[in-house]
Amino acid sequence: MTPPPKHPNPPAVPHTSNRPAGDHRSGTASRSRGPGSRAVAGVGAAVAGVVVIGFFAGTVAGAAPAPAAPGHAAHTDLTRPHGTDADADTGKDSDTAIAALAAARKIADGTPGADMVVPAVAFDLGYEPVVEQASAAKRTGDCSSPVPLPRSFEPACRVHDLGYDLLRVAHRHRVPIPPGLRSDLDALLARQLHDSCEGRTACTVMADIAHAAVQLNTVRQRHGAPVEETLPW
Repeated sequence: MTPPPKHPNPPAVPHTSNRPAGDHRSGTASRSRGPGSRAVAGVGAAVAGVVVIGFFAGTVAGAAPAPAAPGHAAHTDLTRPHGTDADADTGKDSDTAIAALAAARKIADGTPGADMVVPAVAFDLGYEPVVEQASAAKRTGDCSSPVPLPRSFEPACRVHDLGYDLLRVAHRHRVPIPPGLRSDLDALLARQLHDSCEGRTACTVMADIAHAAVQLNTVRQRHGAPVEETLPW
């Protein structure tokens, strides 16, 4: 009896793995990427997103001159002729800038209310500050985050936005930002974010990350005014 012919090559087994053919890594490694690993990856993405906020938080619409380094004197405006009404205008601008910085200082120190923002400064801001949770704040401010943040952060972000806007008032009038003032506004943000968390661990972690990102941007801009910058791409 003639034996049945042997198949020259065994039939190919269909490739059903998600790994490419020829990848002989053990199944244990692939099974290890469970919900915990996905959660860690998600937190990493959120952290990266918040760091991006730090680089772009506090920018203004329209280009502005680079901020002066802490302790440097303000630039002289050579476009204004001396001995004319322009000198008086310059004095008014300087007074407004100084009043704006004084208001920012009081906000950073936790002074309640919005009386520190005098009418001339409010006119320069283009809006009247409001009082939110005892602090002066920008009504239309927000956290401007591309990743979800606790809603309890919003009031602190609106206070921080007002503080930054006051620094911009001084910058527009070429009055240097006092050393440490911008960092103190960032520190106030951190305190208010933590207070809003009421001890919730995940919220506290996000508050720390948000503050670190904002402070990083402050250092990157040499503690000057939070102005818009042109990206290199």
